[in-house]
Amino acid sequence: MNESPFTRSLIICASVVIIIAGLKLAKPIVVPVFIAFFLAVLTSPAVTLLVNNRVPKGIAISFVVFILFGVFYGIGSLVATSSDQFIERIPDYEAQFNSWLTIIDTKIPWLLEDLKSRFTDFKPTQSTLGILGSLFSGLGSVLTTIVLVLFTLIFTLLETQSASKKIKLALNDNHTLDYINKFSKLVQRYLLVKSLISLATGLLVALLLWLLDIDYPILWGTLAFLMNFIPNIGSLIAAVPPILLALIQKDLPGFFVVGSGLFAINIIIGNLIEPRLMGKTLDISPLVVFLSLVFWGWVLGPIGMLLAIPLTVIVKIGMEVYPKTRWLAQMISQ
Repeated sequence: MNESPFTRSLIICASVVIIIAGLKLAKPIVVPVFIAFFLAVLTSPAVTLLVNNRVPKGIAISFVVFILFGVFYGIGSLVATSSDQFIERIPDYEAQFNSWLTIIDTKIPWLLEDLKSRFTDFKPTQSTLGILGSLFSGLGSVLTTIVLVLFTLIFTLLETQSASKKIKLALNDNHTLDYINKFSKLVQRYLLVKSLISLATGLLVALLLWLLDIDYPILWGTLAFLMNFIPNIGSLIAAVPPILLALIQKDLPGFFVVGSGLFAINIIIGNLIEPRLMGKTLDISPLVVFLSLVFWGWVLGPIGMLLAIPLTVIVKIGMEVYPKTRWLAQMISQ
């Protein structure tokens, strides 16, 4: 029985709604699995390199996973320690900020006349760092399911080594296999380059804040690394806490120096280095970026906002590789 286009459209829409509802309900499982898949894409070249050098597959995967989680554990411990210390010192920072406002109000009262009522109830460290708290609480929920991430990563790496042979036997179609190979290589290149760029951003931010003697540079560097996966607004959100902290610790000179330094880092990496390395991969419309952040943040929570752009870029790469959907990729481009 032939279905009308209207009936087919209703079925597709209903299927999409059911899938989205399922993703939202299964968030505790879906988020770790997504993270494990991304980690598998990033680490599979290292496993392949070891296997090609006659290292047994099991040993190669175990070695890569051990190194990866060792690095994560070390960074996580430092970030957790810095976060606890920072939260304990929030009242001190608020007192310093209020005294700074009092001095400004005394010397140049006209500057704060219109904003004085707003500053009365304003809790700078708590209000501005609300996103930070939700973000790291989301990371904490992932850490509670670390076993799921670990085993998903291991089994995915095992399957990756023989996936191309299985796909070739199953499809027996060289054109489709070429599309899949091209798609996987582009996705792997994007995730690797984006991760390295984000790592460089985080290291430069931490180094700058350490040289300027701003508290908790590792915490803010980690935040810059994570938020760099969100284009445009991610770097702005990551820059607010250290700039406010510099204002509290070093007054206006520290505010301007830290603000200028973070601005320079983001301009050089985000506008000069990243576009050259990425090419047109990240050529996504700002509206699509915003909608993807809202959608994946609603479905998967704070971690969904970090995964939103990589997921959108992966979908875009898939549509660009396949000729029949290339027009859709052009629609969501800038």
